[in-house]
Amino acid sequence: MKRIPIRVLLVDDEPLVLEQLRQRFLNWQGFEVAGAVRSMEEAVTFLQTEEVQLAFLDIQMKGKNGFALASYIRKYFPQILMVFLTGHAGFALEGYDYEPVDFLVKPIINERFAQTLKRVERKLAGISDETRKPRIGFYTDKGYCLYDVENILYLEKEERKVSIVDKSGEGVRSGNSMQEMEEILTDYGFFRCHQSYLVPLSEILGIEQERFGRAYRLSLRGTDKKIPLSRRRYYELKEILQRQGTRIY
Repeated sequence: MKRIPIRVLLVDDEPLVLEQLRQRFLNWQGFEVAGAVRSMEEAVTFLQTEEVQLAFLDIQMKGKNGFALASYIRKYFPQILMVFLTGHAGFALEGYDYEPVDFLVKPIINERFAQTLKRVERKLAGISDETRKPRIGFYTDKGYCLYDVENILYLEKEERKVSIVDKSGEGVRSGNSMQEMEEILTDYGFFRCHQSYLVPLSEILGIEQERFGRAYRLSLRGTDKKIPLSRRRYYELKEILQRQGTRIY
């Protein structure tokens, strides 16, 4: 039986961005772009006659911004899921009151776009990220190893090999690349904090700033090892933690 596609409304005042988003959805089964408009007024008119399950909203639009539209949707169409688009992560903080499924920072990375759509699918299916405690198998230098995902402490790239370190401190070499491991594990709450490290967001205890603010390190529950956090990933990590409900002052 063919599944009914998830109907999507795209809202952005830049025609090029709208077209790029439309093209991205062409590569995803189960989603259908029902409309693409450039203002809040056009979006309101569209929503009054068309049914959608998901709206991608640009935060910084001319005239009334994406938050004004989000407020309208929350009031009159509370069943519609929302994803905010922004050119700067700092603008995302105000948007948490509208309970979006996700924030995407422009230019949108393919992996992040994929994660967002998977999150939408789980949300519509009634699957909670917090209640899932899956097991996952990897081919390693010891053969296939099965892990409770919550028991993985971190992954570390050493030369061309990736080590999976569990909470006992034992590490095994995986047959997958770090990029492949990131694609697999990001959907289970892991974050690529550095080109050589993947860590579970739930185990982060703190972020240490090294001298002169030129570098950062993460403290994880269950290990004394300090995990490098790249400057590029620092602001993205703060945004993700805040989206999950962590208040950072």
